[in-house]
Amino acid sequence: MSAATPDGTTAPSAVERVTCMGTLFTPWAIRAAVTLRIPDLVAQGFTEPGPLAACTQTDPHALLRLLRHLANLGLLQSQGATGFGLTELGQVLCRDHPAGIAGFYDQGDAWARAGDHVIPGLLHSVRTGQPAWEDVHGKPFWKALAADQELAEAFDRAMSAHISGVGPWLAANRDWATARHVVDVGGGTGMLLVALLRGHAHLRGTVVEQAATAERASALFAEEGLSERATALSGSFFDALPPGGDVYLLAHILHDWPDKDAVTVLRRCADALNGRGRVFVVDRIRAELSDTESEETVAQLAVSQRDMAMLVVLGGVERTEEEFQQVGKRAGLRLVSAVPTVEKGLFLMEFAPER
Repeated sequence: MSAATPDGTTAPSAVERVTCMGTLFTPWAIRAAVTLRIPDLVAQGFTEPGPLAACTQTDPHALLRLLRHLANLGLLQSQGATGFGLTELGQVLCRDHPAGIAGFYDQGDAWARAGDHVIPGLLHSVRTGQPAWEDVHGKPFWKALAADQELAEAFDRAMSAHISGVGPWLAANRDWATARHVVDVGGGTGMLLVALLRGHAHLRGTVVEQAATAERASALFAEEGLSERATALSGSFFDALPPGGDVYLLAHILHDWPDKDAVTVLRRCADALNGRGRVFVVDRIRAELSDTESEETVAQLAVSQRDMAMLVVLGGVERTEEEFQQVGKRAGLRLVSAVPTVEKGLFLMEFAPER
């Protein structure tokens, strides 16, 4: 039963709201739509169910039922007698949208598919405190990547999408005048380092990554004409890092790991720093719970969802600022600052050696 609001409209009842929250059909309907490229096709003018079914090689009546649900979600809207148009929300699911969300929902992508399939293991993780990846896929996460090239390449693409906006922001919003050498620890295929070197011609850079990913980073540096200023080394951030860097950068790394391992990674960075160096950490900061709904609480909902993803996939955790201070202190580092970046909930934290 719905309740009346002060303006005379009706608001969903608690039962209706919880039912909408709990259904699995909505996330899988969105994934089906993205995998079939329905938002892109509608944006291109395929607005009628018949032509859409022909393009997607689907059953016309079944597709119509999916389109109706997408319209009820506000992703599509009725257009003419039988057609559908794309809403502002629906545009976010197009392949060319700058947010890059579609790639994370496309079930044709090995990383999106494998990540989604591990989510039902949440109950296992809550009961045991351990990641569910191995229970679902038969191997621990990092071993699964090493054994499956398609999965590893898809994972690299997803991580590149995560940091695509961070590099230009970082290049423009920090003072790099006194830095000479940046070491991007676990820096993926090198996109973030490329943005820094493009923005600051005096910088040199090194990516430290697993062997296959380091090769892809080397190829990117060559394509960008940066091979004389950028190198990619095969290695683990649990081992000694290349010494003497001015900045050691950890972007979307620490949340992959429980505290003990996060402290080890930070300590490796601290040990490698030159005397004036800094450690930059790009990660989400989990805020304390709030009883009032606001734009910030919506951002924190995304952080709490990512926190569960870290739990089921890797056994990692999204941390509060105080928790980052504590892991830094255990590694011999003090948290100097934490500033918001291009994405709500995502911060750049600067750590300096304890004196």
